[in-house]
Formats: sequence, structure tokens, C-alpha cells
Amino acid sequence: MSGNRYVNGFVLAGGRSRRMGCDKAYLKLNGQPLLLRAVNLLKAHLGSVAVLGPRGRYESLGVPVLPDRWPGQGPLGALLTGLESSANGWNVFLACDLPLLNGQFIELLLRSTLAVKFDAVVPHTSGGWHPLCAAYRRTCSAKMRRALEKGKPAIVDILPHLRVDVITSDRLAGAGIADEIFENVNSPEDWQRVLARLRVDP
Repeated sequence: MSGNRYVNGFVLAGGRSRRMGCDKAYLKLNGQPLLLRAVNLLKAHLGSVAVLGPRGRYESLGVPVLPDRWPGQGPLGALLTGLESSANGWNVFLACDLPLLNGQFIELLLRSTLAVKFDAVVPHTSGGWHPLCAAYRRTCSAKMRRALEKGKPAIVDILPHLRVDVITSDRLAGAGIADEIFENVNSPEDWQRVLARLRVDP
């Protein structure tokens, strides 16, 4: 599915990284910032990829940046920004702080979007829902906008109102993918644990 021009990709990088103490998007894995790693992961499969975050913070990386149309509304505001800017029906969203995510998962996600009866494809494992490494139809934007207007910006609260194709641990295992790919980085301790697992230097 290399260069799929019918699905847009977005990387979320608008968080404040308070627990980390520095911008997580610029943490380097094998010399590459996590933000660029996520962008390149999507570029290997999709024709169009943009970053959702503050324009002045990331434009120097040479990737298109879309500023949040709903500042302060968390990831849901970012998802809605991406969906309402997209001309394609399906859109893949990745948080920038998922250093273990791989191309196998992106391929599984894209294959799942071929089923026309769903509004979203979202992983759910023993760690719960993973709505920031998922795919959403552009038609989800109306329900997301209503949720924001009601002051309910949690993405997981919207999922019961969507037709969701759930990627379970069993489906992941069947594709040779481990649940650990969803481990995100929120603190220096998280980062050191990931580096130790990958056996690389910062």
C-alpha cells in the first residue's frame, strides 16, 4: 500500500510534554527526532502526511504543519482539525510519542480501512483503547465537533457512538505484532525504558 493517495496521514505533536520536561517530538531515536520518525513511517505508506501542532515549533523540520483550530481541547481538537482539512475519506492519525510503532501496524490499519461499514479503526488491548494510532473517516467530524461543543473532549467517549472496527490483541498477534508497540513516552523514565528495550543510545 505504498503511496496510498486515498488516505491522508497526520502526526499529533501539540502536547506540552510537562512530565518529560522537554518537547517529546524532538527526542532522538537513532539520530532521528520522534516526530520525523512518525512522519516517515506514514510517508512510507501514504501520499500525504502533515503534522498537527504549533506551526512555529515544527516548521523547521521541513514538514507541513497544521495549527490546531481548537486550542486547549486536547487530542480531539487535533483530530477534528485534521479531518476537516482532509479531502480524503479515510485518515490515519499517529501520536508522535510512540517509538515502538512499526510499518506492520500501519499496513494492518490500512487493510482494515477497506471495510466500508466502519467509521473508525482503533486498537484495543489490555492497556485499553489506543485512539491516537488509529484511522477515522472524515464523516466522524460531525460527532467530534458536537462533543467539543458539549465540553466532552475525550476521544474514548465518542467511540461508542461510532462504528468501530476494533483491532484486538488477537488480531495483532495474528499479524505478528506485539501489544508493546503502543507504549508511549511521557516521562524521562519512560524514555530510558524504551531506549533500554531497543538497546540504543539517546
